[in-house]
Amino acid sequence: MNDVWVKMAEFLGRLNGESISRESYVRTPEYEKALEVWKEKEQEWDDFLENLSAEQKEKLEEIKECQEDFVSEQELRAYIQGYVDCVQVLCHIGLLKENEELKWVEKMDVQ
Repeated sequence: MNDVWVKMAEFLGRLNGESISRESYVRTPEYEKALEVWKEKEQEWDDFLENLSAEQKEKLEEIKECQEDFVSEQELRAYIQGYVDCVQVLCHIGLLKENEELKWVEKMDVQ
């Protein structure tokens, strides 16, 4: 992978981790609904775990952590992809010029 994209991903990852209280932080109605549903289910989850053996609890918590890590990485990838797509759009409409040392892996067909 090109070092520039690695550095860009690191920078955008830090930006993505900024305070959620900032004015430009996006919280869609779908996100708000999903958060509300999770808050309702979280107590059910805790109650469910209480009825399991220590071994079962540990295994389910391990699976949950793995799933949370995966979702977090998906979210970060989508966030960074949004920036890349934005840069590509700006380049294709002529507002940014392509740098000869930094080439896109693939070209977009703009019709």
